[in-house]
Amino acid sequence: MRLIHTPVRRSKTYENALQALGGKEATLFPTLREALTFCAVLGYKERRRLPFDNAGSEDIAGAQYQLNDAVDMVFALALADQKNSDILRPEKEKDCVQIYEEYANGGLDLVQSWIDRYSDLSVEDAVWRGLNTIGVKPTVAQKPTAEVVEPTF
Repeated sequence: MRLIHTPVRRSKTYENALQALGGKEATLFPTLREALTFCAVLGYKERRRLPFDNAGSEDIAGAQYQLNDAVDMVFALALADQKNSDILRPEKEKDCVQIYEEYANGGLDLVQSWIDRYSDLSVEDAVWRGLNTIGVKPTVAQKPTAEVVEPTF
């Protein structure tokens, strides 16, 4: 697991959507970092890479992406996007973070559209309905397997 020193930005345009997904009052994700990572993966899945607009941005300290799986997603998305391991060189850290930020921005744009489209639902239900429209289904709980009976000899 690598550490990053570059702060991760989030667009002020989608701040309300991000706050609805993660943080103190949200039910889907316990932290903004996890919500932003979900949006980055969603943006990548849907090929939505949006640069920041002129609305400005807020930083999430790079330290929030240390000693957890989120930092791995920053580099995994950059590698998947660039399809070349040179992007993983230490001097390319800012490029990796920018790729992550832009996919997160694209994912947030999609989530915001779902929140707007399904405004009569809770944020969680709007996100699940939106995910359903792109072919993502919730996992189905499997029946518990029958208890294994050990043979006696």
